[in-house]
Amino acid sequence: MPHVIYCPVGQVDFDQFTDAFNRAYSDYFIPIVMTPGSFRALMRQDDLDLDASVAALVDHDIVGTGMLGLRQDEAWIGGMGVVPEWRRRGIGLRMMEHLLEQARLQRAREVRLEVIEANQAAHRLYERLGFVSTRQLLVLERAPAIPLPAPAGYTIRTWPAADLLRYFHVFHDSANCWQRDLRSLQHRSDTVRGWAALRDEAVVGYALGWSYRHEIRLADLATRPGEDRAAVAAAILAHLHRMQPEAFGHSYNVAGDDPALVGYLSSGYEVSLRQYEMRLSLDADTP
Repeated sequence: MPHVIYCPVGQVDFDQFTDAFNRAYSDYFIPIVMTPGSFRALMRQDDLDLDASVAALVDHDIVGTGMLGLRQDEAWIGGMGVVPEWRRRGIGLRMMEHLLEQARLQRAREVRLEVIEANQAAHRLYERLGFVSTRQLLVLERAPAIPLPAPAGYTIRTWPAADLLRYFHVFHDSANCWQRDLRSLQHRSDTVRGWAALRDEAVVGYALGWSYRHEIRLADLATRPGEDRAAVAAAILAHLHRMQPEAFGHSYNVAGDDPALVGYLSSGYEVSLRQYEMRLSLDADTP
């Protein structure tokens, strides 16, 4: 087997890295295609560190990709992939070991990642490295349909996204995943739209995302503890789909214990994909 070199992404041509990523995900459960521009935007959004992330090279050709996100004492691994012709040669394992070592060097105390439920090979690899499944994350989709009647008692108004994020921690007693965490949402606050659910002029829920004629894509949906949280979520969703009746609805990585989930399901959303969120504690390795 030719010698494989593992080096920081910051040391390779980024266009070549993007191309390798696209090749690695070309036959994935959900094919993903990135441009160098959209990839760099994703890196900013999710705090991905180029120098801590990894590229696997064979004779200057990138054959594997792996990204490491860093926030204080937490780390996240994403974008793990090997191009089809170089799989089953241990490259994925070596890249994971490289990323975990980088997380330790950055004094991360915990590493998170997600793996699609059907991707049993990756799941076994992560368990071999000590990761433990902690909960399910759901991709939710809704085909265009007549919205159900909205629960009474709520007014939905457009609202600045940055202002709604002031409610993030209070409304999220069930933690969001890395890509929907406060930092990721703050990075996108000038590009997403916001909608507030009001009861007696008090904000009791909000949604952040994009609303177009043919697509409603939600980045966050949160409700205030003590409310009828499913009803608040359903009121927001009914408003959005009433405004865009031809739109396909999409929300990714909603936690299985998210209080808004019942509101999604009662509004016609269905689970299209399940992932496991997995975690590895590095406390034993980090002074």
